[in-house]
Amino acid sequence: MGRQILILFLMSTFGLLQAQITIPFAKGIADNKEIKLSEVASEIRYIPLETTAESLLEQDILDVTIAGGYLFVCDYKKLLQFTPEGKFVRQIGKAGQGPGEYTESILGVTYNESLKEIYLSDPRQLKLHVYSFAGTFLHDINMEGREYVRLQDKGCFYAVYNDFLYDKQKRGKEMVVYDENGKELYNFRFRPKEGVRYPGINFALPVIYAYQDAIYYKNPLELEINRIEKKKRKPVYKLDLRDLEKLNHEEDGKLVIDKEKQVGGYQPNEIAKKKIYFQDIFELDHKMGIYYFQEDERRFAWYDKQNGKVCRVRALQADMDGFTDDLEGGCPVLPEFLRNGKLVGVVPAPVLQEKAKPANAKGSLKKVMENLLEDDNQVIQVVTLK
Repeated sequence: MGRQILILFLMSTFGLLQAQITIPFAKGIADNKEIKLSEVASEIRYIPLETTAESLLEQDILDVTIAGGYLFVCDYKKLLQFTPEGKFVRQIGKAGQGPGEYTESILGVTYNESLKEIYLSDPRQLKLHVYSFAGTFLHDINMEGREYVRLQDKGCFYAVYNDFLYDKQKRGKEMVVYDENGKELYNFRFRPKEGVRYPGINFALPVIYAYQDAIYYKNPLELEINRIEKKKRKPVYKLDLRDLEKLNHEEDGKLVIDKEKQVGGYQPNEIAKKKIYFQDIFELDHKMGIYYFQEDERRFAWYDKQNGKVCRVRALQADMDGFTDDLEGGCPVLPEFLRNGKLVGVVPAPVLQEKAKPANAKGSLKKVMENLLEDDNQVIQVVTLK
């Protein structure tokens, strides 16, 4: 009898461990909470990116990666390589039609640190351009579709596909997994739920990240975060939006045509501005950082796995989200990336000049503030977690 009870207990415990976890997102972000950087991190480094005619970056940053002793920064139009101190090294590839050249904008870039290789996604040419960390173009990997690669892990490429977002029936591939030669291993197709109305125009992006030797994926039209297991998706988290969930059905905007003037334009939907667009997720052993947009503003939430609570990270006196920098006296740190166990933020030079007081600056920030100009490139914040 005792053995049967033990077996039932173990089975029930295993079932609880496997159950989907609900993250009370909307409830948690209703209140702001100040979290000092010293509570979660042991160190922060401010790295000014050298500004020259060759290294000038656009305002929006697609990716910042720390790999092989370098900083790689991609701004959708070009991929630049810097030293750990921010000194410009070179541009990786360039726009064009020749060997190793990409068309128009960069939509995805990922790295293999052990091979010291860079994979730049070019869905318009159906190719993955491969470069060395020394900037040399090595070869192309021919892809089978117009997906753009967002992640490389254990010899596989994980690519996302957005065409289904604009399909009236909301059908088609949403993610594809390729081998190292660009051959499709398997794919996931979006299956719309019966009775659910999906917006015809949606500018949200899929979220894909790696954590503890597994790949996690969130579809932009759904609130589940799935773990990829043996070519299947297993829902492990559910982002609870409560009353805000109904806004997911709202169109982001509409095309307005003036028949008299024969002109057209895009008109945003004001109601849809309250929608939550999940930009990225950083999962740690006990915490989860959730980077999102709402009301045309970049915001950041912090989820405590142990107590199941969520908060929006924003000091009452601050006018932007992020951890309060009590280590070096800088502006709030809004993490946009998790790279090699470090949180990475990107702050424009004029914002840092406005928010940080030189008299309070310490460490690396003090040195940065001495020479920083308003027209300089962005400053990278690299946070070492405890």
